[in-house]
Amino acid sequence: MSRLIRIFALAIAATIGLLLFAGASPASAHARLISSSPTNGESLTQGPTQIVLTFDQPVTVQTLRATSDDGTEVQLGTPVVSGNTVTSTWPGGQKGGLYRLGYLVGSQDGDSVEGLMLFTYVTASPGTPPPPGSDSDSTPWAMIGLGVVAVLAAGIGVVAWLRSRGAATNAPSTSSGGRHAAPASAAATASPVTSDVSSANDVPPYSPEAGSAEGPHTTSL
Repeated sequence: MSRLIRIFALAIAATIGLLLFAGASPASAHARLISSSPTNGESLTQGPTQIVLTFDQPVTVQTLRATSDDGTEVQLGTPVVSGNTVTSTWPGGQKGGLYRLGYLVGSQDGDSVEGLMLFTYVTASPGTPPPPGSDSDSTPWAMIGLGVVAVLAAGIGVVAWLRSRGAATNAPSTSSGGRHAAPASAAATASPVTSDVSSANDVPPYSPEAGSAEGPHTTSL
């Protein structure tokens, strides 16, 4: 009788141990993807409006990234975690084709789990595509470029002002009357020279009325 009791007690202890081990093993296991929308390898008629990943335990999202067949990155919405489910919006107007969706999540045991999904669709997803260059990474570079242009413009303005100020300082000063002194002439003005010698041609002709009794006056040469 005592032997049967011992066997029964051992059986109960073994059962309790198995139940405890089975209950603890899921918590220590890595997270596993159990469903998704779209599913891996699915071919859709129209693009999706959101991405939904469901795991077998609560997870933390570390990376969620989608790319097209030509390598262009898709601008997914910020992932939202609710229990075991991760949801992200798919941008509207995204052209049809093959897409790759990669994820990296953290399990409850602290380890990271990654996975990759493929899906295709023909017609673009409903909605309006985001404008090019609207991602947040481009904003800092645009602000930096504007700052550099502003600094250069200010530097050019300061240099031009300093040059104009120096030119004004070096300009010749004027007299108190506001007039410049006229330069003196190097040579005096020459007065005209007259000759006291009369030419023989200047002698008036002989006139009988002006002549004397002695007859015409002659000039000896």
